[in-house]
Amino acid sequence: MEESKPFSVGEITKVIKGLISGSPDLKNVWVRGEISNYSRPNSGHIYFSLKDETSLIRCTFFNYSNKNYTGKPLSDGKEIQVYGSVTLYEAGGSYNLNVSKVEELGQGDILLRIERLKQKLTAEGIFDPEKKRRIPSFPKTLGIATSPSGAAIEDIIKIARSRYPGINILIAPCVVQGEDAPASITAAIEELNRPEWNVDVIIAGRGGGSFEDLMAYNDESVVRAYANSKVPIISAVGHQTDVLLTDFAADFATPTPTAAAEHAVPKEEDILQFLSQLEGRLRTSLSARVSSSKDRLRLVSGKFIFREPMQLLNQRSQRLDEIGTRLQKAVSNKLNLALVRLERYETLSSKIHNILNYKKQKAEFWLSKVEDLSPVATMKRGYSIVRNQKGEIIRSPKETEPEEELQVLLSGGTIQVVRKGN
Repeated sequence: MEESKPFSVGEITKVIKGLISGSPDLKNVWVRGEISNYSRPNSGHIYFSLKDETSLIRCTFFNYSNKNYTGKPLSDGKEIQVYGSVTLYEAGGSYNLNVSKVEELGQGDILLRIERLKQKLTAEGIFDPEKKRRIPSFPKTLGIATSPSGAAIEDIIKIARSRYPGINILIAPCVVQGEDAPASITAAIEELNRPEWNVDVIIAGRGGGSFEDLMAYNDESVVRAYANSKVPIISAVGHQTDVLLTDFAADFATPTPTAAAEHAVPKEEDILQFLSQLEGRLRTSLSARVSSSKDRLRLVSGKFIFREPMQLLNQRSQRLDEIGTRLQKAVSNKLNLALVRLERYETLSSKIHNILNYKKQKAEFWLSKVEDLSPVATMKRGYSIVRNQKGEIIRSPKETEPEEELQVLLSGGTIQVVRKGN
């Protein structure tokens, strides 16, 4: 069996490097451990090792990555976690972790809190795709909520003006990192939502930064401000690997402020082209409408009524005369019927009056008869009524007792008497 050609050290190192670099399990990973062998030469790069009870891995924190680090100074013995990818350092023949982000021990709890907040807001429907609004195609006024001194504001204005010089730009300056950032960002978004500004779309964000720099855009109040904005809002925070909750809450998310400006502001030539196409469709539509109206006019103008319009007027006039005559007759008949009924009512009223007079005279006659026969009338003629103490009428002397008190009723009143003798 023929032996294979031996590899040189450089060749075998390249093979190993290719295997390590091509493994997805070794890219963008978090590693926790204790710092040892810390050094920072004049180049600005930071070199250290991470170790635990069993192993050690060398780490390189290049100056273009560590310049955004704002945590406490690194030193031997400090517990940290780093984010990066594993590669092979060919000159030394050893694998190495190229670090892009460093967090002090315990910042993993921050990621956990962010994840829990994300789950909470998801359950509330804050991130529902159905709530996303379309970014207007041709905004007149662009609102920007960002730092007035950062590179982001310059990029957004530059891109917006280059694409559409006539657009109005309204800036709501705010703090984008630190303890004051959440309240400041929220206030800026609310200010741009005021109706008097007539803002059509908002770009809210900042340029890139470290994990700590971007924490304001994971704050619950800021996320809710994005979601509650009545004006369509674009999230424009410069980042690649970080997960920002404002991206989920916004109507549209971009990885950079520049991309946000490109998405929000159309090119002037695109607007002119759109207007030209709209004009063409409008002309075509109007032309078709005019042609259709002409055809209808020709069709209608050929009808008899348009050739002899007085014929229609004469027929209507005759019809009106007929209706007037019928109406006059109907009113006259109604009046005659009402007069007949009125005459009947007057005759009936006279009869009723005569009957009432007769009844009245008859009643007066019988009333006089009753009065003549009443005891009161008899007593007025000198008669009286005698009653005992029990109120019984005495008709005979035999019905009384000697010395019995009696009551005599006269026309003018009553008197008390006592019977004498047997």
